[in-house]
Amino acid sequence: MGNGMSREGSIARALIAVGGALLIALAAIPAAAQHGQGGARGGPRGAPGRTTPPQQVPARDATWQQRDANREARMTPEQRRQLRQDVQDHGRDIYGERTGQKRP
Repeated sequence: MGNGMSREGSIARALIAVGGALLIALAAIPAAAQHGQGGARGGPRGAPGRTTPPQQVPARDATWQQRDANREARMTPEQRRQLRQDVQDHGRDIYGERTGQKRP
């Protein structure tokens, strides 16, 4: 019986070792994916050891670009009403008529 216990112990140690190796391999996948895409930024890679300088936009231009993007992202009251109506219509198509309290 002594052989059976040591055999089970060695099997358990082998399973733990395989599990640990698997965890290490899984942890390395994101790092390998970033490396294959050209670094953390996902941009093109130059020569090894060289980094490409990030494009810099003057602060004034970045501020104006952000304001313009916010203006374009806003919806008119009519667009909001239409969106709410579309969502309600499609929700009714999917879930059926609601029997609970109706919202304004």
